[in-house]
Amino acid sequence: MTPARKKSMNLVAVGAAVVFILVYTIPTIQHTAAVDACVEQGGRYDYDTEACVTE
Repeated sequence: MTPARKKSMNLVAVGAAVVFILVYTIPTIQHTAAVDACVEQGGRYDYDTEACVTE
């Protein structure tokens, strides 16, 4: 395998890792922030409806 081809394969792997982070990690962080904000308001986060419930 030539060094140029090996470098190209490494760039593809890095690109796949970046896409994975963008697709899976960022929405998870946003969802966690929404749950935390709901709890701070004194509510309870309903996971079925994905809404903050204040009673």
